[in-house]
Amino acid sequence: MKMLDFDFSTRIAFSEPVHDHYFVLRCLPRTSSVLRVHSAEVVTDPICHLSKQTDGLGNTLSVGSLVGDHDHFEYGSHGTVEIDLTCAKAEEPHALFRYPSSLTRPDEGIESFAREAFGTITSADASLCTEIMHAVHKEMEYVPGSTNVHTTAAEAFSKRSGVCQDFAHITISIMRLMGVPVRYVSGLAYGEGETHAWVEANIGGFWHGFDPTRDQLVNEEYIPLAVGRDWSDCPIESGSFIGLANQTQIVNMVVKEHEEQ
Repeated sequence: MKMLDFDFSTRIAFSEPVHDHYFVLRCLPRTSSVLRVHSAEVVTDPICHLSKQTDGLGNTLSVGSLVGDHDHFEYGSHGTVEIDLTCAKAEEPHALFRYPSSLTRPDEGIESFAREAFGTITSADASLCTEIMHAVHKEMEYVPGSTNVHTTAAEAFSKRSGVCQDFAHITISIMRLMGVPVRYVSGLAYGEGETHAWVEANIGGFWHGFDPTRDQLVNEEYIPLAVGRDWSDCPIESGSFIGLANQTQIVNMVVKEHEEQ
């Protein structure tokens, strides 16, 4: 069991004022049998009223709007969570986690790689998922800026480069080919930097986390924010505004062991 403090923020600067800005945030920790939230708060600048909702996948949404002119938008969350993987409870995976999605659909390149690397699979277990994680990590190069949020698993795999989102999409694509129900996870991981992405595979009724970017099993130093079929189901921020402004974005994130007051 671990107690973690987290502090996450994203600042978006607009090149000129925008207005009628409506947004949805998924930046609160996702409660589950293994994660208990002790405290968590969403903050924005400019300050606005936020409506707390839940989407169809169980992710917590903070929905808000800024109608007047503004030249920046900063949002984030901070708080303390308790994570204990020994408290995991069995959960039947939704059928949608078994099938390809728009960003994880395999092409011939991924299918050929999977056949050559793993052959004919008779059973899908944690060992297989670990092998897939290792294989994706070995095959791919982490190159910031080489892809974007709309890049598919097939496109990233063809270039053999991408970021954590792409590593996760490719891993999902292969695991689903092997018959494993698996979901995309966006969240925060121990240390400093930006948000992260990994996958959770349902094995024997229990969700197990795999991080192909870091090439390690997910432990009690990861804080899930949202899950989905792929990134498009769980962006940390989405929305629209009126204006022709260009945007620049700065992300800061810190996850560390809880400090008693």
